[in-house]
Amino acid sequence: MLSVSRSSTSIRATPSRARAVRVQAAWTKASTTTALKDAGGKLVVEVGGQKVLLASLDDQVFAVSNKCSHLGLPLVGKTAMFQGKVAGGCIVCPAHNTAFDLKTGEVKGEWCPKFPNLPLIGKVGDAKPLPTFESRVNADGSIEVMA
Repeated sequence: MLSVSRSSTSIRATPSRARAVRVQAAWTKASTTTALKDAGGKLVVEVGGQKVLLASLDDQVFAVSNKCSHLGLPLVGKTAMFQGKVAGGCIVCPAHNTAFDLKTGEVKGEWCPKFPNLPLIGKVGDAKPLPTFESRVNADGSIEVMA
């Protein structure tokens, strides 16, 4: 950022001091294993101001963004139409059937299989991984997410 000062004969630009903002992630209680089980193994929680999808698979809990990286639609929403399925270690987007690996967020298989492959532009956007978060389950059954 520049600071501009003017005198009667010249204009001088000098760098101003930018304030550094340090964001520190911390373990945040997101839910419990009981609540996750009661929700059928998929539960959307808010952590650090963002919607996070908790999913249980093989006695592990994974945390990923609940916003599809393609169109920003919810992977698990409030209506029956937006209920992504957990299959093969992935969460499958209900809008376009892209499968995202729960551990890494990487796309598994075809990108947007429900969308046509249009001439010159392809599938409308490049394959993008889903953001993931570290998660842990404590001895008391509480689930924490690093956010």
